[in-house]
Amino acid sequence: MMRNAGDLRKELETWCASYVAAFEAFDVPAIGAHWMFPAMIVSGTYQGILSDAGAFNKNTAHLTSFYKRQNVQGVTRSVLDCSMLAEQTAVMRVQDAMSSPKGDKIAEWVSAYVLKKTSPGWRAIFADATGEAAAWAARGTPLGSK
Repeated sequence: MMRNAGDLRKELETWCASYVAAFEAFDVPAIGAHWMFPAMIVSGTYQGILSDAGAFNKNTAHLTSFYKRQNVQGVTRSVLDCSMLAEQTAVMRVQDAMSSPKGDKIAEWVSAYVLKKTSPGWRAIFADATGEAAAWAARGTPLGSK
């Protein structure tokens, strides 16, 4: 049975809150627990398929290390819109913002996710991180830089 829009939004907002808490803690395995594999992440012309949790966690460890170097302490995420694609598959767009220990905004962007409903709950299977990469590049600190 398809979820109504309000229930879906609440479920995905709960998923996002848990994901943000994992990112704020720089807890790589907890971040990975929000995904199922193989997973795909695209950014501009880059397309990466992460075959398993080990590959995902290695990639995420690099990302969290970068965030630490940028002095990110606070993370916020708002669901902009979401909808069901099929019985157990949803899509959402989110607005992310990273802030310093003083609460100053460091970077902000919009991302998109496709998620699959599993017995433990929603799990991401695809993310478009083009906005994230563009936001860091515009700041002069491209993802992966020091």
